[in-house]
Amino acid sequence: MQLKTTPLSNYISLVFMSIFTALAVINNQISVFYLIYLFWFDEFLRTVSSFICYFFKRKKLKLPQAYFAAAKSKMFLLFLYVVFIFIFFGLILDWKNTNLIFINFEVLMFKNSLFNFTIITFLVREMILYFKNEFHTINKNSMLSREIIILHISIIIGMFIWGFLPKDFYENSNSNLLSGLIVAPFLLLKLFFEILLVKSNNTNEMDSKI
Repeated sequence: MQLKTTPLSNYISLVFMSIFTALAVINNQISVFYLIYLFWFDEFLRTVSSFICYFFKRKKLKLPQAYFAAAKSKMFLLFLYVVFIFIFFGLILDWKNTNLIFINFEVLMFKNSLFNFTIITFLVREMILYFKNEFHTINKNSMLSREIIILHISIIIGMFIWGFLPKDFYENSNSNLLSGLIVAPFLLLKLFFEILLVKSNNTNEMDSKI
């Protein structure tokens, strides 16, 4: 069985993510941690969905054992990432800006409604794909999967912002314009790679995928 996903649910999810992110910028409820953690959560839910597919629909998988092994490898990597993301982007990056620290902890404790609404759209997408028997493709090498590459590059961009922007420019400002300027590269990167991934899953055979 070819394991492909139809683009509609993925595109709708991206549209809602963009809308809620824009609203978070407008309402000054966003930070670098907010967005990188959102990307992480997206991949976490996709990986959890892969485990559920393995346990309940393994007969429809092409290579179930290899699929499961790849999912475990990806989940392990995601757990390593979330520790670094919280410590560096949740605490260190925004340490001198109490407003951003407050936003980060609201996100972490699921007290940020816009973040929560975005997560709900991800959950709805996974449910649609599950009931339509459309499973996520998983790269045998988790480090080289496009989803993980998005996290790699997002982290690098975040560290670049932290290292090269004047500290006063970032730490002491809570303006919507500044939030938009900082968030824009992350969001554009996510949209670019996600659209490429959707197109790839619907046009290519899975010769190197499970």
